[in-house]
Amino acid sequence: MTDLLSPQNDFVFKQIFGVEGKEPILISFLNALFKGSPHVTSVVLTNTELSKKRPNGKTNRLDVRATLDDKTQIDIEIQNKNTYEIPARAAHYLANIMPEVIDEGDAYDEPKAIGVWITSTNIIARRKSVITEMCLATLPQDPDPETFFIDSMRLFFIELPKFKSEQADAQDLMTVWLEFLINPSHLNEAYLEVKEVGEAMNRLKYISADKQMREAAMLRQREINDRHSEMTVARRMGLAEGKAEGKAEG
Repeated sequence: MTDLLSPQNDFVFKQIFGVEGKEPILISFLNALFKGSPHVTSVVLTNTELSKKRPNGKTNRLDVRATLDDKTQIDIEIQNKNTYEIPARAAHYLANIMPEVIDEGDAYDEPKAIGVWITSTNIIARRKSVITEMCLATLPQDPDPETFFIDSMRLFFIELPKFKSEQADAQDLMTVWLEFLINPSHLNEAYLEVKEVGEAMNRLKYISADKQMREAAMLRQREINDRHSEMTVARRMGLAEGKAEGKAEG
């Protein structure tokens, strides 16, 4: 059998979770993550390119974008390299989504946006929590705290290295999805009995066996590796220059 491609490759991820006609796979994943808040009954896959807000602004292309039946906007990003600005970029993406969904006459508390970032490296300081949810909240030391200030914009960070295979449990669908993303080649047969997980595996097998898709995935991974290498070199050069300037000033 052809070696399975990694679902952590963003091209592969989109071909599994962001393809029209395969929405039940995405719905299953989102419900496993959200655990009823909100409960997802349907999704409409939408344009992944965010419009520029000014002529010289950045053009952002999301990995998977969907609209829920209550108009909540979902952005899902798969990131297999640490670019050292993921939290800031996640907030930027959500901030750029919101103006696109507020229509004239809408109340400001009506539209909601949820960002889901799945990372192959650890980026959050919490050591043991695989999934971290963030919204605008008061500080813990606040003498009169509230749980959340507002939930119109929520961010989920899923750090795959913090998840261990022994944590996978057929009774907890989210852990099954995490195991699928990390170790699809050795997925427990019991997990494949979940209809949507089985469909995701069939889709992964198809992508892995299709010559053109396989080449596209491998090309995409080379692009990511090259860009990450360039950023790493630039970062090292910047640190070296900073040290040199510090010594000179000293």
